[in-house]
Amino acid sequence: MAFLLHRAATRIALISATALMPVHTAIAQSASEADEGAAQGTGLEQIIVTARKQEENLQNIPVAETVISAKQLDTYGVTSIEKLTNMAPQLIVGRAGAGNGASIGLRGVSVANSSISIEQSVATVIDGVYYSGGRSLNEGLFDLRQAEVLKGPQSLFYGKNTTAGVISLNTANPTSTFTGQVKASYEFNAREPALEAFIAGPISDVLGFRLAGRYSKQFGSLFQNVTIAHTDYTYDSATGAVNPHLVPAIDGDMPAEEKGIVRGTLHFENDSPFKATAKVTYNSYSSASPNNNIIISSCPATGVPSDPSAPCGRNFKLVQNAVPADIAATNAMIGRHGGDPYNDYRSISAITQFEYSGDQVDINVVPGYIHWTNRFLADFDHVNFYPLAPNALGGQQGSWTAEKSQMDAFSVEARAQTKFDGMLNFMVGGYYQKSKLDFNQDTNAPTGYENSAATDPASRYASVRKRSHTNGETLSAFGQVMIDITPELNITGGLRYTHETKKSQFDQYYTNPTIRATYPQSVIGADQTFNNWSPEATVTYKVSPHVTTYASYKTGYKSGGYSVSGLITRNTKNDDPAFLPEKAKGFEAGIKSTLFDNQLRLNLDLFTYKYTNLQVDFLDGALLQFFTLNAASMRTKGGELQFEFAPRAAEGLTLRGSIGHIDAKYLSFPFAPCLSAQTAAQGCVFGPTPLGNRSYQDLAGKTPQQAPKWTASLGVDYDIAMSGDMGLQLGVNTRYSSKYATNPFVNDAQQGQFYQPSYVMIDAAVRLKGPDSRWELALIGRNLTNKIVATTASNVPFTAASVRSAVLDPRTIALEAVFNF
Repeated sequence: MAFLLHRAATRIALISATALMPVHTAIAQSASEADEGAAQGTGLEQIIVTARKQEENLQNIPVAETVISAKQLDTYGVTSIEKLTNMAPQLIVGRAGAGNGASIGLRGVSVANSSISIEQSVATVIDGVYYSGGRSLNEGLFDLRQAEVLKGPQSLFYGKNTTAGVISLNTANPTSTFTGQVKASYEFNAREPALEAFIAGPISDVLGFRLAGRYSKQFGSLFQNVTIAHTDYTYDSATGAVNPHLVPAIDGDMPAEEKGIVRGTLHFENDSPFKATAKVTYNSYSSASPNNNIIISSCPATGVPSDPSAPCGRNFKLVQNAVPADIAATNAMIGRHGGDPYNDYRSISAITQFEYSGDQVDINVVPGYIHWTNRFLADFDHVNFYPLAPNALGGQQGSWTAEKSQMDAFSVEARAQTKFDGMLNFMVGGYYQKSKLDFNQDTNAPTGYENSAATDPASRYASVRKRSHTNGETLSAFGQVMIDITPELNITGGLRYTHETKKSQFDQYYTNPTIRATYPQSVIGADQTFNNWSPEATVTYKVSPHVTTYASYKTGYKSGGYSVSGLITRNTKNDDPAFLPEKAKGFEAGIKSTLFDNQLRLNLDLFTYKYTNLQVDFLDGALLQFFTLNAASMRTKGGELQFEFAPRAAEGLTLRGSIGHIDAKYLSFPFAPCLSAQTAAQGCVFGPTPLGNRSYQDLAGKTPQQAPKWTASLGVDYDIAMSGDMGLQLGVNTRYSSKYATNPFVNDAQQGQFYQPSYVMIDAAVRLKGPDSRWELALIGRNLTNKIVATTASNVPFTAASVRSAVLDPRTIALEAVFNF
């Protein structure tokens, strides 16, 4: 079945390329022709976006973005933010276990996932509310109106300022008539059934509702967990005894995800200028480990040094051991699932939008509250055992970490925009956010020590305990002036002022007295204040009713902070976990055109941005030390050409695609950390650095992570009318990426270990529709070529030469049935 889908995908891709060949010249259509085409229901459909917090035609606004419609999301079974990447090739999204839970990159700008305190350079915004960090990847992606990927700094329209872009997700609203849908699917590889449904309609003349939910559970395996039954040993520092602990082999699958989400929406609207929408969402995500997509992708020829039996190579195999049951029984975080590895995420959000549309001014107010809690237990050495003899220096034991982190954030954004008939209009607004991040972690590090004399049983086997928090407050004001010089020429200028405070405390306690003698308890922290002005200016010129050009100067800002999830060692100073704000400034230009009698949409954007104090986080795999740094400066430049073609001669056929280029390089990074096992011949030297005497390298001129030089996509959708009012929909979506670094500290010597090779990924779908689309039956295939695609990589802890990589899902094929009413 996968072969047939792959073959069909290849054929349709070839037909698509052939269909584009006759297109040579562009002839602008008249406005009346465009209106007539739209009325006939042929040609291109308008794309309405909310990139500037109002509904506008994508082709008329000076914003570079990729828009994924609800139809596209449904066609290709996009149910998570990671799966958006096939629709937006310059976007790279990688899920990770610890830290902030993700590394999201766009146009060559991203952050490492290892620190929970670093916010993403590419923000996630759901229904107008900003989500901090990468845990937003655990939010279920369903029942959406559309997804918008905005590129470049966004300082005026998306809550907190961002430096690289925004993933904006807009969920569906109530409908004016009663409607509903039930969708059931089954994915064969992971043996994953899923059920999704919504019902919507009016409660009264002025009040509408929508209730939607989705549940899925995996009973099979996307990744093979290769574990071996063995015995760990601990050395009791209180008695001198060496104690054995049985570690059974896990007969479990990865990721074994279980997802549930429920969203309720109320919408009020009457004949007055006022309307309001309220949404409450509960989300639950569980999996067999936070490291369920982490493989050992590279190691020496003899295998992983600490465990030659561990799987190594570009395959879908991994190792996640359980903690021995007797150890798990002493600690609630470890024993949540009896010692088996797990990841449990729960969130609740409440978002309200108040809108007033008057004759002269539009007012929009969006209060939002978000709470999430994430708990996990994971095997972080990724091997079965360490072949070391237990003695007074420690025991033979795997490395495990248990964590509970949670975030509470309340925000409110308010803006007013005038609608005067004259040439001058204004937008003013403000944003406030108050947040609290709590971080609790127990780990064995893995020394193999225990302390039977510990007064707290939870500390008996945990070598390190962290109890940290950050309280943050953000207050910003922003405004924009819009000047219509002529009906075709528009100039805007905007400015955002941001004032932020963060109060952080990092409390790390070495519980075992033997270790504490070398590493005493440490409590460090900081009170930080950041202020920023972010201006921007744009000139927009409509060459014709169907061709828009623009040029912008844009700036962006992302808060600094304090890495409360790092690791304190003997040489750690109070300021080491602190990092400065990240800033961006540069230029963007583009042209948007709708051509050939509303049959071809052709958009080009070009950009160049300089980043200063780029935020990076580093894990020394050999020493298990965390460092939070600011790269001195980086330049990213390039462009992307996007097209969509709906020929009238072939009604129901739509082709879309893109080709993008990124040239990203560090301009200055003189004290970048070295990777494990990196030698002087590979550019690693030892000497004084801002973090003290240590090994470092100069990465000026090198490429940062997640910055492929070339990306491309080609998609085909073909709706075929059949007899009896039946319909058939065929879809293929392909993505190409050239090679890219998977670690921010890579020079030319590590390309083999820390690079994702170039690849092509293919998704395809076949959908049969009943009369009036009352029912649908679909077969959906993703990653049909079964490519292993790494998003990030780092050294395996406690080894000098092995590399672990976070990879995307292997091939999946799902059967789906839909009933609409």
